[in-house]
Amino acid sequence: MRSIAKSAEPVELASWKQAMQTSLQNLNYDNLPSNVKDLVKAHLLKEQGYLCAYTMLRLHDVADCHIEHIRPQNDAPELDLDYSNMAACFPKNGGDVSHGYGAPVKAGIPITPNNNFVSPHSPNSELRFLYDTKGCVCAAAGDAAANQTIQTLRLNHDTLVDLRSRAIEAHGLTLRRSSARSSRALKSAAEARRFAIEVMQFGTDGYLESFCVALSQAALDYANKEEARAQRMRAQH
Repeated sequence: MRSIAKSAEPVELASWKQAMQTSLQNLNYDNLPSNVKDLVKAHLLKEQGYLCAYTMLRLHDVADCHIEHIRPQNDAPELDLDYSNMAACFPKNGGDVSHGYGAPVKAGIPITPNNNFVSPHSPNSELRFLYDTKGCVCAAAGDAAANQTIQTLRLNHDTLVDLRSRAIEAHGLTLRRSSARSSRALKSAAEARRFAIEVMQFGTDGYLESFCVALSQAALDYANKEEARAQRMRAQH
């Protein structure tokens, strides 16, 4: 999970809400026109770097995602049109639990941000999740809310773990000297440290790298181990 800096409410959503002031009984998310929902999704995708807010899976366009309410509508109906409570998440159908992870499996569970759930909108949320080079994730020490978030979203589902592991290997961020999956040259410690910073930044196309937090942390781990290995080799000679 990468911390998302929320932008201002889209004009299209604000205008529709204003127009509905004369019909307050219809002022709810279920009545939000599909074209306005798509415009909201487009805004969400842009501020999220085209990644799922929970899983960091790639979202190419509005057809790949649904609008997720961080605090569920059944638990906080007063927030169902609050843009600050919205995120773009995989899959396109928010009710599709067949994947076994992410927003759909969270649906309906009462959420208290910073108590039993870490919102991707909270500052530095990425520091609360620790990824290893095998693609697994755990909570930072003593962070019960992060641990509960991992369980709620099933972020250690086999599919997600495998995808993160493949991404880490594809970037040459393991110390294995040969990797059938790796398509890039192994990095030096200095290169890995630069990569750890760069991969967390938006590209010129507005995209973030899929699983960027896992990649950044794996790069720092790689750099530390590579430096330790180099030091041992110097000591031996």
